[in-house]
Amino acid sequence: MEREVRAHFRVWRINRWSLALFLVLLLILLAWPSRSHLPTGGEVTPQVQEGVTMLGLDFSGKTEPEARQMLELLASTYKSPPVDAREFTDAAGQAYVLPEADGYALDVEMTWLRLAVAPPGAAVEPVERALPAARRLSDYPQGVIRQGNGEKPLVGLLINVDWGEIELAKIHRILREKKVKATFFVSGTWAGKNKNLLKLIAQDGHEIATHGHKLSSGPKALAAAGKLRADLEQSVATIKAITGQDVRYYAPHMSEVSPEIVRTAADLKMRTVLYTLDTIDWRESTTPAMILSTFQKAKAGDLILLHPKPNTVQALGQAIDLIIERGLQPVTLSDMLAADPPRPSQTGSH
Repeated sequence: MEREVRAHFRVWRINRWSLALFLVLLLILLAWPSRSHLPTGGEVTPQVQEGVTMLGLDFSGKTEPEARQMLELLASTYKSPPVDAREFTDAAGQAYVLPEADGYALDVEMTWLRLAVAPPGAAVEPVERALPAARRLSDYPQGVIRQGNGEKPLVGLLINVDWGEIELAKIHRILREKKVKATFFVSGTWAGKNKNLLKLIAQDGHEIATHGHKLSSGPKALAAAGKLRADLEQSVATIKAITGQDVRYYAPHMSEVSPEIVRTAADLKMRTVLYTLDTIDWRESTTPAMILSTFQKAKAGDLILLHPKPNTVQALGQAIDLIIERGLQPVTLSDMLAADPPRPSQTGSH
């Protein structure tokens, strides 16, 4: 009797392990179809989930070869070549420099992997490869800026300030209402007398640069007297103490430039800046209509010069609307000079 029980027990052990093996095989078979969506190189063909799109293109159910073919076609247009910074010289021998714009291209491999693992109904963003420009703004440390890169639909608003705090407060309110940022080139003496207003402008996201410290003399006269460096250092120290911002740009009074002026600013780690379009709004004879006509001439990359004058206040809101309607976005000088490439949403080409 005991032998019969033991024999029966051994048979039961064999059946239990067989059942376990059977269950494991069954689970593997049940899980196998889900691997069809994984980006593997095995025998199973990867496939994009239903409803997955990218840039308005439907990749639903596409196999890897089909999706890659679509991506290769897209890559022929989804790209922006880099544009090198370049230097040119005017008739007077003054060197100017245009900033670079980096480029990009569609990364087919990484974009495919993103599509392959996307859940059903996902809107996938393409993956890009950066294409850096070979020549950069930093390669021309003493090149004067008078224009941004026209590859991007941007214009820079430059506001020189040595007086007009009442008008400047109104300009600040208009910029806030329009959600537009500008670069304010303020004199050190004005900054010291209007600390709260300057701090408010800086805290609102605007860029603060220097117009010099005392504007009773132009920079050429200061340079000839050996006082230009001290004047710039004093203005920078005053502005930074009030705003906390590093001062990166210098707009010389009366737009005076010379190799010594540019070199002095560069020694203080500042870039000398002029403008592309001058509204001449500082003249009493300049009307709001004349200011608007200047904005109507603006094109991508232009730097537009303004001052805190009553006619400027009257025209500014309409002028901003005008250039935005033409597809141009007003920005700070740093944003204008940034090397990031134009995006597809900006150009409308993709």
